[in-house]
Amino acid sequence: MDSGTQPEGLQAAQPAGLQAAGLQAAQPAGLQAAGKRKPPTTTEDPNDPQHIIHDFLTIVNKLEKEVDLPGAITRARTYDAEVDGLITADQPQTNLGRAESAPIPNAKPEGPDDHHIPKLQRNLRLLKEDVAKLQYLRSEVAEEVWKHIRPLELLLENVAKEQKKNPTKPPLTLGMKKDLDDINKKIFNLMCQVPLLPNKRKKAKGLDDDDGDGDNNNGKGIVCLPGIHANKADLRSRAVFRYVLREFEELSDQRKICLLTFAVFPENQEVNRTMLMYWWMGEGILSTKDISSQEGTEEVILKPEDVVKVILKDFTDRNLIEPVEIKRKVEPSSYKMAPFVHASVVLISKEIGLFDMYDIKDKPVMKKSGMHKVCLVEGSSSQQEAKAKKMEDVDHIETVFNVSERFPDFTFKWFSEDKPTRNKLTLSKVTYQKLKVFYLGRWERTAKRHIEVENPELMKNLKRMIKLKLLSFQGISRIERLDDAVCKLRDLIILDLRACYNLEKLPDKIDSLKALIYLDITDCYMIDRMPKRLSWLDNLEVLKGFVVSDATDEETVCTLAELVHLKKLRKLSISINKENFSIDDVFVAVKSFKKLEKLKVAWGGINTHPQGKGVDSEKGDENVKPKENIGILERAATMFRKEKDPTAPELPKTLKKLDLQCFPGEHLPEWLEPDNLLNVEKLYIKGGIKLTGFGKSLPSQNSKCKVTVLRLKFLPKLKVEWRDLSKRYFPELKFLEKYQCPQVSLCPCDGIGIWRKPEEDEV
Repeated sequence: MDSGTQPEGLQAAQPAGLQAAGLQAAQPAGLQAAGKRKPPTTTEDPNDPQHIIHDFLTIVNKLEKEVDLPGAITRARTYDAEVDGLITADQPQTNLGRAESAPIPNAKPEGPDDHHIPKLQRNLRLLKEDVAKLQYLRSEVAEEVWKHIRPLELLLENVAKEQKKNPTKPPLTLGMKKDLDDINKKIFNLMCQVPLLPNKRKKAKGLDDDDGDGDNNNGKGIVCLPGIHANKADLRSRAVFRYVLREFEELSDQRKICLLTFAVFPENQEVNRTMLMYWWMGEGILSTKDISSQEGTEEVILKPEDVVKVILKDFTDRNLIEPVEIKRKVEPSSYKMAPFVHASVVLISKEIGLFDMYDIKDKPVMKKSGMHKVCLVEGSSSQQEAKAKKMEDVDHIETVFNVSERFPDFTFKWFSEDKPTRNKLTLSKVTYQKLKVFYLGRWERTAKRHIEVENPELMKNLKRMIKLKLLSFQGISRIERLDDAVCKLRDLIILDLRACYNLEKLPDKIDSLKALIYLDITDCYMIDRMPKRLSWLDNLEVLKGFVVSDATDEETVCTLAELVHLKKLRKLSISINKENFSIDDVFVAVKSFKKLEKLKVAWGGINTHPQGKGVDSEKGDENVKPKENIGILERAATMFRKEKDPTAPELPKTLKKLDLQCFPGEHLPEWLEPDNLLNVEKLYIKGGIKLTGFGKSLPSQNSKCKVTVLRLKFLPKLKVEWRDLSKRYFPELKFLEKYQCPQVSLCPCDGIGIWRKPEEDEV
């Protein structure tokens, strides 16, 4: 890094917390502008992190004086455990990378502000000690720390400014504390990573020199995960490992396995909660049934999705994983694991024989673990074990999970061989009754990793996996149709076909999957009709990607109205690819769904006609006109009798979340206006170039709407003011997201269009 050049990212914007507090960055004497500030000029190397950290620590000390905190932690590392009692041999030095700092055990009672700055001071001193021993990493450390100097200077300026205005006011606002926590987290993570960087540098140099194995994947070198766990003695000597081990031993057997599944993913990699739920269900460590739980004096029913949240919250509270906080999300849906915690989990997993992906050179390899789990990694298709007869004890394999392999279809060959009997004249049909999880698809939510099945014919071997619980082909290309062999999987609980872009057809005999609970065919754009027997899946609870099309063959095509036979269906997403299929038609079809809680409806670009009235199924235009021409006397008689019109749309009484995408109308129909949303808690409207309002007129009084979470996106003509939105339409509102809605005005949203009710920390 050139001494006169500012590192990329140095010109940081004012921290979010400062913006939220409404503070402007004043420039006191002695501080240079962000754009003119340069690294310290000395006779020594300007990239020396000792000087950068010294500057950083000087600012923190000034900040401490401004805040005037008592009892700052100033002791050196060697006195922490012996004198202060803040850190023991079995506890990590801080909160293992969580976004919010946890209170230090056994510490003296603190005031509201006095733990943020001392922790930052202490971590800076520890970082300075580590850097002194690793001088050849100076440039990397200097650049990383340098990025945070200007935001910290701005914070110091604003503290001084506020103290002058009102000396009795607390010196640190909530936003400033959040900024300090964020900086502290990054500094601590950097401190933890310092011992890793030398290993990375050495590995990078000799990556392709390891016995020629680097050329097994079409000339591409395999990307190695950081091998912190390679030096077992060093890792075991660390407080982090002992802390993780202690927390691990306190977990139930079920949660121990759940935690160890993080060992297969790269460190700091975002792992989606739904994918974890599918996997844990497939392994049999998470029940597919609702369970009762006691919360205070009340008994609540937890669905599997709720149980997963409880488990992940437990791991988060124990500082074992970190939720990925996205401001647009009401609650986190992804989690990641910090490097040293991940290394500890990898080592524990390997020692008990659950997962084993690393050889002595720390290059990920495909290997069957002692507990019969196989993880596919990049280059697995080139290993000897990929051949049909080379993988040992195939009969005992319980799990096949694709971590990073692009061509995973070789695994079908493992389960394809007919074994000769003793007389060698007849062949016995082999079944693989131990295999429960066959996850060949993409576990990442992004589409960066391309996965391809080169020989779809090999899918016929699925019929031998008779005890399979989870089958995932998510994101795999070149699968045009599912082999009928899939219908032999009578115990299958989860079928994940999300983003199989070439998939054109589901099996006609899909009702053979008697145990199926979760079916995901989202983003399978080539599918244009649903098989008739889909509505015969008695145990189906979650159906994502149902297609409403122009197909008219009633004997082979399942209509939306026929899903009423799915008595357990609680979550449904629909893609409408049919003209004249309006919002009324949707809710005429689904109004009798007894357990439907979440509904997502997306219209295609073909919905350009006015909304129909009272169409109860996908019958076509010939059925629309008679229903629109009901006689006046008949209508009057119906109103007089106060009977419900069987063709009238209606919200299912159990519906709690409604997501409308590319809405085709100008107004919400009367029965869908906010005043009629008595049970709906979350309402999303994303896309609708015609939509101008939530009703034809503004309600005269506050509605009875129970919506607490509202998302409005891409609605250029929707016109409403914040006063009416928050009082008349949605008086219970706690969270609003507004994006590309220029006429939704005067909303107190932040820079990215988010508003949260002030007295609520969480929604």
